[in-house]
Amino acid sequence: MDRRKFVAGAGGLMFSTGAGTFALAESDKKLVMPSNACKPVVQQTPGPYLTADNPLRSDIREGVQGAVLQLDIKVVEPLACAAVPGVVVDIWNCDAIGRYAGFQNIDFDLHTLQIKGPGADYSSASFLRGRQITDENGIARFTTIVPGWYVPRLPHIHVRAIMPDLDWTATTTQLYFARDFEKEIYETEPYAARGQNPIGPDRDIVLKGDKYALKALTLDVKKDGDGYKATFDISMG
Repeated sequence: MDRRKFVAGAGGLMFSTGAGTFALAESDKKLVMPSNACKPVVQQTPGPYLTADNPLRSDIREGVQGAVLQLDIKVVEPLACAAVPGVVVDIWNCDAIGRYAGFQNIDFDLHTLQIKGPGADYSSASFLRGRQITDENGIARFTTIVPGWYVPRLPHIHVRAIMPDLDWTATTTQLYFARDFEKEIYETEPYAARGQNPIGPDRDIVLKGDKYALKALTLDVKKDGDGYKATFDISMG
């Protein structure tokens, strides 16, 4: 993998627009009042750590330690909330100490939120990155870990959904965690050694205090055996 470096710039928030025409089965053509799942997802920047070559796999951990999270991404179309199979879904997130694979990371100053200099170099690694194709139920299932924190961000997981052969239809966003859940996780190993996340929504350089976006993109995480599970719906409208 080529060495990749951070490119400054966080980008802003926007809402998705029409992404194309969907063919519906006869049984799906009855118009219904849209549920929350059918609403256009709040889109967010893919950030500086986006790659074009995520491995095709469901378990993306590669032995990386952390609280196990099964994340189901369900893709639906906006008219009848029908599942959309065959969509390419990528996810990527940092490890328990806030480092991404595939790049030389960058360090920020906690107080100024400005770049301090180069961080740890994981440009030859590929942990916590993966790609799946949605099944007949519109679901792409991943096993990852709850990400750690890093300055100047809240912990988050990146998601990108792409219609096959139509890269311009990509829907890209980031998924967050409830603050109480985050605090609970960061009291356990291997997170505890770094302490609690010092960055709140107002200082996050992508959210910038946007309470609506944070609420819309916060995962509803449930206990699942020794780990956790969550589902997030993405409308491709």
